[in-house]
Amino acid sequence: MPEGQAKFFLRGLLALLVLAGCQSPTPGLGGDESDEALTQAIEAAVARQGGRRGSPSGESGYSEATGSELLTATQFPNDLFETLKGRIPELDGLGPQGLQGGLGLDLGPSVSGSPCPEVGIGLKSAITAAVRNNLDVQGSRIEQAITQTDVVRAEAAFDAVFLASAGFQSNNIPPPPLDLGPFDNAFTQENTETSLSTGIQKRLISGGTVAASFDTNFTSQSTTSIYDPANYWTNSVNFNIDQPLLQGFGSDVNEAQIRIARNSDRAGVLNVRQTLLNVVRDTEVQYWTLLQSRQQVVAAAWLLRVGSDVRDILKRRLNFDATVADYALAVAIVEARRATLIRAWLASRDASDRLKLLMNDPAAPVGGDALLVPIDAPVQEPIRYSLRDAIVTSVEQNPSIARSLLAIDDAAIRLVVADNGRLPQLGLQAGVTLTGQDNSAGTFSGAMNDINDASFVSWLAQMAFSQPIGNRAAEAEYRKARLRRSGAVISYQQSIENAVFAVKTSLRAVTTSYELIEQSRASRLASAESLRALTVLEQSLAALTPEFLQTKFQAQDRLAGAYLSEVDSMVNYNSAMARLYHSMGTGLTMNRIELDVVDPAP
Repeated sequence: MPEGQAKFFLRGLLALLVLAGCQSPTPGLGGDESDEALTQAIEAAVARQGGRRGSPSGESGYSEATGSELLTATQFPNDLFETLKGRIPELDGLGPQGLQGGLGLDLGPSVSGSPCPEVGIGLKSAITAAVRNNLDVQGSRIEQAITQTDVVRAEAAFDAVFLASAGFQSNNIPPPPLDLGPFDNAFTQENTETSLSTGIQKRLISGGTVAASFDTNFTSQSTTSIYDPANYWTNSVNFNIDQPLLQGFGSDVNEAQIRIARNSDRAGVLNVRQTLLNVVRDTEVQYWTLLQSRQQVVAAAWLLRVGSDVRDILKRRLNFDATVADYALAVAIVEARRATLIRAWLASRDASDRLKLLMNDPAAPVGGDALLVPIDAPVQEPIRYSLRDAIVTSVEQNPSIARSLLAIDDAAIRLVVADNGRLPQLGLQAGVTLTGQDNSAGTFSGAMNDINDASFVSWLAQMAFSQPIGNRAAEAEYRKARLRRSGAVISYQQSIENAVFAVKTSLRAVTTSYELIEQSRASRLASAESLRALTVLEQSLAALTPEFLQTKFQAQDRLAGAYLSEVDSMVNYNSAMARLYHSMGTGLTMNRIELDVVDPAP
């Protein structure tokens, strides 16, 4: 080939490298309006639940006066507080006392038989320890680090590859069966070949592969014939490209795995965030559950103490106006209360261990005998809320919704790849080889001179085409990809509805629990007033009848039950707020916890 034609062909190969940045020949999704329909479906799912800030009422289904105003949790007024206003301090002193649930509370013997030291802990400290040490959080962080390596691995598919090979071959060729008459057949030939090949190969984002290599070969010859062959060097420089033009062409197809891996990495970050949200919620709920269980011990211990007093009174009146049956009933009630206290001990110790399990704090291991004691009181301030803002915040920050969006993007990427797979296979192969050989001096530089002068040029250009008749497999794969994308949209809609349901349920629990705080307090004061009146009556009676003492038993039970109901309402209020922040995706923000996201290493 003349030197000018060789250079022209080399320039043509370089022009093909521009294909590395080209898109697929079918950038759309089959020529339909599926992208627009997908966008409309996503927007409709958000708007239908009111999950768009400032959206008109016709789009979101909410009027400006419904769900958007800022409300405050309220409590119904109760005339009982005004009626008992002068005796409220006295009534608060009757019955179980909440302050007795702190340090020094007797929880019975431990399973190890050793003393159980008490460790006071605040809610913030418990949440901080859980965020730092919880094993679920550590596991999710490891999984997220794994997804980062998947991104690097996917990107490495386009890294250049260095190739090298070396070889040695020795040949001893027998003479051919020639009849030379009176002459000997002396054409035995021996030669050795030493070869070295090195080059670089790189995959392009267009789907093709380019390669450049250099080969050198030294041949040493000897023969028993009448001629003496020379030793020589053969060198060659090769440039090759293999590029699909239809199926498998384009960056949107060949970088699909990178985009999916990046989505997986983003999903890994969302999983870490979801795990942290779960841990923060569970830790706060368990903290208040521990406080609640300790108050159950307080109430059970109080009932046992005051019940024992009534039993002792009946015992002293056995020979006066109390029957054996009356006394036996009092004993049965006291023993039942003792059993209740033992169960409360068990529940409180289990609640402490569950909190330690969530915290995973080396200073307070689950296997240790230390008992955690909550030192923070439940919040009783009313919450201010807007249903619409809560829904919007959930749609924007809930990790499950964000994961559903990533699933839609993954399905769309796979749909593009499946659409490209319906195209015929049309491939271009092209290559240029510059060869040099020194047959005179047998030197390496002599062989390189032929390459520099482009004296011997070989080139190749060919195209190959194939298409399955009917193309049913590719069409089926494309339909499957479309269905999976539709399924991803449905899952997204479902995740929005689940998030909205969780927000409304949690918000309803918050407002209801707040209402119950005041109502249960009124019930406790009324029960305390009943017990106070019985105590006054007891002091004025000349005789304590068994019927009166039974009434006192019942009044004690009512007061303890009302006290626990008040504790439950406060605990439920604080736990419901924790669940509300979790469903909105703001649990980390409310606790001032920041999640650092580290980009994958290059």
